[in-house]
Amino acid sequence: MPDASNRVLAFIGIQDALAGHYAKLSRPKLRLMVKLEQGPVSISELAERLHISSPAVSQMVDKLCSDGYVKRESQADDQRIVTVRLTDMGQEVLQESLAEFSSRVNELLSPLTDAQSQCLLTLLNTVLQLPDTGSGLNEFQKTARNMDDDTLQAENS
Repeated sequence: MPDASNRVLAFIGIQDALAGHYAKLSRPKLRLMVKLEQGPVSISELAERLHISSPAVSQMVDKLCSDGYVKRESQADDQRIVTVRLTDMGQEVLQESLAEFSSRVNELLSPLTDAQSQCLLTLLNTVLQLPDTGSGLNEFQKTARNMDDDTLQAENS
């Protein structure tokens, strides 16, 4: 299995190459804003969808609010319920970021033939279907399954 270990390390290298900022967003903020693209949502629901703590989500939302990308809003029928939504500026920055991310993925995978790209996608989908064995793969699967179809399409276009 040494060859598999080397391949996994290479995959981690690809993840590292994709880490960082896209347009004006870090990868965690990009993921959060993709979730908000579906509509307003509470901090606790965002935390659940992103598999991170509510305080961490709240900190990201605070920063995104100060940047003008998202806005907190109280519900008209129950002021105790606060949701977060994208602003128009946030929607623009999100689209720029997704385009930049997609471009970076395409750049990294450009040496692959169409057949190799399809094989890679098939293998990744297979990995996502593996049963949870307590090996930590489950977190990868949850994150990947939790990504929106639009994001997956942007990464593969």
